[in-house]
Amino acid sequence: ALAPLLEYLDSNLKCYYNGTYRTNFDRVLVSIWKSVLQEMTVTVQGNAGEKMAFYDRLISALRILAEFFHAGSKGIHDEMLRGPDYQALERLLKLNTNETSDLIEEYIAERIKEQKRLRQGEFGILTVKALFNSPSDSLSVDVVEAANLTPLDPTGFSDPFVIIELLPRHKFPDCPRQMTKVQKRTLNPFFDESFEFTVTAERCKQEGAAICFTVMDHDVVTKNDFEGEAYLSLTTIPGLEESTQDHVAVNLVLMQPNDKSDILYALEFRTWDKLAQDFVREQRNKRP
Repeated sequence: ALAPLLEYLDSNLKCYYNGTYRTNFDRVLVSIWKSVLQEMTVTVQGNAGEKMAFYDRLISALRILAEFFHAGSKGIHDEMLRGPDYQALERLLKLNTNETSDLIEEYIAERIKEQKRLRQGEFGILTVKALFNSPSDSLSVDVVEAANLTPLDPTGFSDPFVIIELLPRHKFPDCPRQMTKVQKRTLNPFFDESFEFTVTAERCKQEGAAICFTVMDHDVVTKNDFEGEAYLSLTTIPGLEESTQDHVAVNLVLMQPNDKSDILYALEFRTWDKLAQDFVREQRNKRP
């Protein structure tokens, strides 16, 4: 399918090569390569929601075109060839060729990394404890307290409660979400509640497995308001290894949704995939 394009480029580039200085030819070559990347990016964005095979073909086309413009080290050098535009397009294509479950796991991993980078809790801090109990194959989670929450009620307070769930859900379909009691009129709620999930150590050690804590403001008449969320990687939980048995409190910085996530963007257009649509809908519902 690419043969006509490659033949066209080859015949025209020969004219430039024979009729210009090498420096000018290199500039022309780079300019055309940037145009190719822009056109492919427009093609991807204009066909959002296509099945994965469509993007697989585009990845193959990108690699063939890169080899053509590289020309066995005689064309564009690697650093220029695979610059920011190339990397952005390649990531966009790979996102659209990954399985939905893989994208969801990558999104959760991104949120955990983002949380680790935060130094201040603009939306509050949540204090929790977690411990894996080997004899009973159970995960114990304590929600201790929260501090400095955002006031979401006209009174200047909130009525916060916390939802606890194991993610990604497709790895823990038999572990239903649980929630604390509602604490009335406070921005510094003391919960002091314990929860237990029946799950094996092997499942806790799965890559990308995490506990998600979602802090909500309870409303009687209207929909509950989103305060913030925090993640705790299950692989870090004490008790999974014999040498770590301490039930230590952890302070988690609460975050708001990442509306600029390209992973969510890729999932949103998978209208043919219920898992993707359910996940995106849940994330979008967290918007303030």
